[in-house]
Amino acid sequence: MPTTRRLLTARWFRARRSPNPEELDDVRPRTLPRTDMDRRPRVSRVLSSPARAQHQTNPPLDEESLERAYPSMGHLEYVLAGSSPPAESAPNMYDSFEEPPLDLTAHICGDSLRQSAHEQMRAVGGRLRLLDELESGHPKPRKNVCLFWAAFLKLANLLPHLVDAGADPLYYDALGLSPLHVAACFAPLHCAAFGNSVQVANLLISAGASVHTAVKYVNCEGGLLHCSVRANSVECLKLFISHGVDVNLIEPGGTNAIHLAADLGMTQCLTILLETPGADPNVRTRVGDRESTALHLAADGGFVDCVDLLLSKGADASLKNHRGFTALHLAARSASLECVESLLRKGNAEPNAMDFDMRTPLHAAIGKSDSACDIIETLISWGANVNQKDEYGFTPLHLAALDGLSACVETLIYHGADVTTRSKKGNSALNVIARKTPASLAMITRKLDCAITLHHSQTSNREVELELDFRSILQHCYPREISYLNTFVDEGQKEVLLHPLCSAFLYIKWEKIRKYYVARLFLSFIFVLCLTLYVLTALAHNCYNGSKDMEETIQEQELCQKQSILGDLLRKNPFVIEMQWWVLAGITIFEIFRKVYGIAGYSTVKQYLMQSENIIEWFVIVSVFLISYIYTNITYTWQNHVGAFAVLAGWTNLMMMIGQLPVFGTYVAMYQKVQKEFAKLLMAYSCILIGFTISFCVIFPDSSSFANPFMGFITVLTMMIGELNLDLLLNEPDGNDPPVLLEFSAQITYVLFLMFVTVVLMNLLVGIAVHDIQGLRKTAGLSKLVRQTKLISYMELALFNGYLPKCLLKILHSSALVSPQAYRVVLSVKPLNPSEKRLPRDIMMAAYDIAKMRKQYGHTISSSGSTTGAYSCFKKYENNNDSGYREYGYSSGLGSLQARLDETSENVRQLTQEVKELKKLISAQQLVIQQALASSMDSR
Repeated sequence: MPTTRRLLTARWFRARRSPNPEELDDVRPRTLPRTDMDRRPRVSRVLSSPARAQHQTNPPLDEESLERAYPSMGHLEYVLAGSSPPAESAPNMYDSFEEPPLDLTAHICGDSLRQSAHEQMRAVGGRLRLLDELESGHPKPRKNVCLFWAAFLKLANLLPHLVDAGADPLYYDALGLSPLHVAACFAPLHCAAFGNSVQVANLLISAGASVHTAVKYVNCEGGLLHCSVRANSVECLKLFISHGVDVNLIEPGGTNAIHLAADLGMTQCLTILLETPGADPNVRTRVGDRESTALHLAADGGFVDCVDLLLSKGADASLKNHRGFTALHLAARSASLECVESLLRKGNAEPNAMDFDMRTPLHAAIGKSDSACDIIETLISWGANVNQKDEYGFTPLHLAALDGLSACVETLIYHGADVTTRSKKGNSALNVIARKTPASLAMITRKLDCAITLHHSQTSNREVELELDFRSILQHCYPREISYLNTFVDEGQKEVLLHPLCSAFLYIKWEKIRKYYVARLFLSFIFVLCLTLYVLTALAHNCYNGSKDMEETIQEQELCQKQSILGDLLRKNPFVIEMQWWVLAGITIFEIFRKVYGIAGYSTVKQYLMQSENIIEWFVIVSVFLISYIYTNITYTWQNHVGAFAVLAGWTNLMMMIGQLPVFGTYVAMYQKVQKEFAKLLMAYSCILIGFTISFCVIFPDSSSFANPFMGFITVLTMMIGELNLDLLLNEPDGNDPPVLLEFSAQITYVLFLMFVTVVLMNLLVGIAVHDIQGLRKTAGLSKLVRQTKLISYMELALFNGYLPKCLLKILHSSALVSPQAYRVVLSVKPLNPSEKRLPRDIMMAAYDIAKMRKQYGHTISSSGSTTGAYSCFKKYENNNDSGYREYGYSSGLGSLQARLDETSENVRQLTQEVKELKKLISAQQLVIQQALASSMDSR
C-alpha cells in the first residue's frame, strides 16, 4: 500500500496536461502559505476520499506552483519597512591604500614544471605514479612526457631508451620548453639564467647568444636580469651585468631589475644591481599610470633589508607615487615597524607627508595588525600630527574608532588625540568611540587621573601640595576653553564632568566668566523693568491718552488717577511717559545689536531658532515698537494686549536666565520638569476633560460658567485643581426645581468628575511630580555641572565669535580665560590646609584621593613604544580601584584608604608570624635528621 508521501508526490507532480496562464491566475489568489499543522487535515481529507481526489479539477501541476504555494526559506523576501541606512564608515577612498600587486612572480620554476608535467600526464590519460617513480629512481618510460621529465631530472641513462621507445625529442610543453631546454638547465640563455648555470651561459654567449634579447613568458615579459632576479641567480646576474646589460633599463613589463629585486625582497640581487656603476634607485615604474620607485615596492612588501640598502645607495624617501603615497605611507600600511623606523631614521622621511587626499602615514598605520600600535607610537615620537584631518575631515582617531580598533583608539588618545574633533559631516570622534569602542572611554578618564599629582612643598613645614594640570582639557580648544567638556555633554557622556579635574576646571572657569553673565542678567532686568513701567503707565491705566486732553469718560479718568500712584503727575506731564519709551527704545536698540552679534556664534539658522530664549527675546523686542505711541500720538486697546504678552514673555525669559545660575538651577529644573509632565498628562487625558466640559454645558445650560464650551473648559480646569463649585448642585430658593431626572444626572456627573478627575488625575500628577523631583535631587550635582557647562559655553559663544575689536578681545582673554597663556595650565592647591579656599573642599579631597591612589599603585601610564603603555598597564590600577571612585561620587576618602592600609598591615604581620613558626619547625627537623645520621654512623 502506498505511503502518504508517495500519494502526495504522485498527486502533485503528475502532469496530465500543460497548464494555461488563466488557470494559474485563478489558482494563485487561493494558494496561501500553510504551516505543517495546517496541511495535515487537508492531506487526511485527500487520502480519506479517493473518489473526491480523482475529481479534483485544479491540483498543483508543477514545481513552480508548489514553490509559489509553499515557498522555501531561500525564496522568502524581506518585509518592506523602509530603506536601510548607509553603512557608517570612512569613505571608500580609504580602501584605495590597497594597490593591486605587480605581476612580478616567477612563471618558470621547478614547481611550475612539475605541475605542468603532471597536468600533461593527466591529459594523455597516463598515470601520475610513473612520474613519481621516475623521480624516485624507478624508470618506467612513457614516451614524450617521460622524456621531458627525465631530461628535467638529468637521468642521462634513460634518455636513449625513451627515444628508442618512440618519444619525440622535439616535444614542447605548454610553457614552450623542450627536453633540450630543461636538460641544459633552462638553456638557451634565459633558461640558463633561471638555473644559475654560469658555464652554460658563458658557452651560449661565446657562441653568439645576445644578452639584450627579451623573452616572452606566459603573462610576463623580461630580459636576462629579470630571469636572474626571479631565480635569485647571483652568479648569472653578475655575468650579464659584466657583459653590458643596463640595470636601469625599463623592460616592456614596465619595471627594471632593481624594481623586481626590491619587490621580491631579493637582497643579494639588489646589492649587485645597486653596486653597478650608474645604477639609479629612484627610477620609477611604468606599469600603466602607476609610478613607483624601488623604495615604494620594498616598503610595501615590508623588506627592511632592501629598504636599508636602497636608502644607503641614495634612494629618496620623499618621492611620491601616482597617488601621492611616500614609502612611509606604504610601510605604515604594510604594518612593517622595521621599515617605518628605517625610513624615519635613515631616510629622514617626513612623518606628516600628505598624499593627494591629505592623508598622512598615521592614517595608513591604522589597522588590525599586532604592530599597529607600535607604528603609531613610533610615528608620533618622530613628530607626526595626531590630529591631522584628511580631505573629508577624518583624523586617525576617526578611522580607528570606525573600524572598532580599541587598541589603536586608546594609543591615539593617550598620545593626545582630540576626541572632540569633528569631520566635515559634523561627527565627532567621541560619538564614534562611544558607539563602536565604548571600553576605550576609560582611557580618557585615566588621562584625567594622570593630570592630578601630589608634591611636597620645599618649605620647612613640608606641606602637601596637589597639582591639577588642565592641559588635557585646554590643549585643543583655545579660546573657547569649555568646548572640550561641552562636547562630552552633547554626546551623552556627561558623567565625565564628575571627575575632580573637570569639576575643578568648571569651578575656576565659572569664577572667571560669572561677572559677564551677571552683567547680562542685570541689563535684562533693567530692560524688562522699563518695559513693565511703560506698559503699566501708558497702556494699562490709559494715562498717556488722558494727558493729551482727549475726550474720555469719567471711568477712564478714574482709572489713571486712582489706580496709578503717579496718576496726576503723568496726566499733567506727558513727557514723563515719553521719556520712559525713549529710554526703553535705547535699551532695545542695544539688545538688537547684542542679538545680531550673537547670531554669528551659531553654525546654522535652524540651530539659532531652536533656542527658545532667542524666540522669546525677539518677540519682546518687536513688541516694544508695536506698543509705542509715536506713530499717532495715542495708544490703542490692542496695544494693551500686546504689551501684556510682552511683559509676561520678558519676565518668563528672565526666570529662565536666573535658572541657568548654578545656585538656582535645581529649582528651575524642577519647575520645567513638572511643567513637561503636566503637558503630557493633559494631552493624554484631554478627551475625558472635553467630555466632562460638554456634559456640564448640557446639564447646566443656565450657568454662566458653562455658557459656551471654551468657558466651560476653563471652568473644568479650575475645578480639576480643587476649586469645586457646589452652587451648581444647589437649587435657588426662589427658583423652580429642575426635573428629578436632570437633577439626578447632574449629581452623578459631578460625582464622577470629582472621583476621576479631581481625585485620581490630580493625585497622579502629584505623584509624578514627586517622583521626578526625587530623581532630580539624586542627580542634582551632575545636573548642576551640566547646566554650568552649557551656560559657560553660551557665554564663550557670545564673547569669542571673532567680531569684536582686538583691544576688547585682549581684555576679554585676560579676564575670562583660565589660561590666557599656553604655559599657564597648572593649579597648585593645599588640600590638607583648612585655609585653602581656591577650590571647594569636596573637589579637593576627591582629587587628593585619586592622587594618593595613583601614588600607591605607581604611575599608570607609560610612554614606552608598546601597547602596554597605552592600555595594559592600567589593569593593576583599575582592579584596585573601588566602585565609589570609579563613579566619582566623592565617597572614597582617607578613611577607606586607611582601612585598606590597616588590613594590608595585618596580613603582613600574620604572614611574618607564620614564616617564623615554619622556620622553627624546619630547624627542629634538621636537628632530628642530624641525630639520626650520627647514630647510624656510630652503629657502623
